Amino acid sequence: MSQSIESHKDISQRLQQLLGAEARGGWICFMQTVEKELPFLMQRGRPNKHHIEASIIGEKGCTSWKDYLKTELKWKYATWKNWKKAYQLSKEYSYIKDYGLEVSELLRVSNKSINFPSSYVDYQEYVEKLEQEKSISLSKTKQSLMEENKKLKEHLLLLQKKNIELSSELINYTKVQNNATSQVKDLSKTLPIKSYPIADYWLAEVIRTLRLEYEIVVKKFHEKSQEASTLRREKAEVITRCELIKQRLSKTLAIRTADIERYIESECIGISG
Repeated sequence: MSQSIESHKDISQRLQQLLGAEARGGWICFMQTVEKELPFLMQRGRPNKHHIEASIIGEKGCTSWKDYLKTELKWKYATWKNWKKAYQLSKEYSYIKDYGLEVSELLRVSNKSINFPSSYVDYQEYVEKLEQEKSISLSKTKQSLMEENKKLKEHLLLLQKKNIELSSELINYTKVQNNATSQVKDLSKTLPIKSYPIADYWLAEVIRTLRLEYEIVVKKFHEKSQEASTLRREKAEVITRCELIKQRLSKTLAIRTADIERYIESECIGISG
């Protein structure tokens, strides 16, 4: 029993070490170790309870391989599934083991190709083809994002200009509104409405005219206020869209988000401001 526990301990340490050597083909050694020590994991379907309990998985108090990966190896189950797929490919195509090819690249080729390359030369050619396609796609994406960013910044400048004009109009309408209100109040206080019928009629007409003008000014004021509110909302949406484009460019070009504005300006496409 003690030998079994010691063996389990050795396996656990070995797996930990191999996880750190993925880029050097360590993933293949990892899978070979799993296949040798835990062969039931390479079979289809869920392992039975007896296999789990009798292995290092049960020894560590885990109820499943997924649980063991998470608690003991601090590893993602999804990554294990990818390695398992790549390992199946390595059994069909020996050059994968010979050259210690990377899992991510293997799966990319597998997903993109109709027939997996039968030789290392064919594999290299296909990878080169994928890289060229990726480069063209990135170039198109970059150009599209830069153009959209340019249009949005131009639109933002127009919105900022319009906002300044609207703010000035609102100030003027506020002054007119206050002046009209003051005139109505002054006339109501100073003119002798009941002195003469003619004066009464004249005052009523003046007040009516002023009230109509006042109502028109108030209506325009509200319209401009609504327009300003819409403008502010549209401006906020444009700014948000610009930020999203910066993030996409940052991810596409592998440039820090903090440096993307400087990159756009260096390309002479972005608009400052």
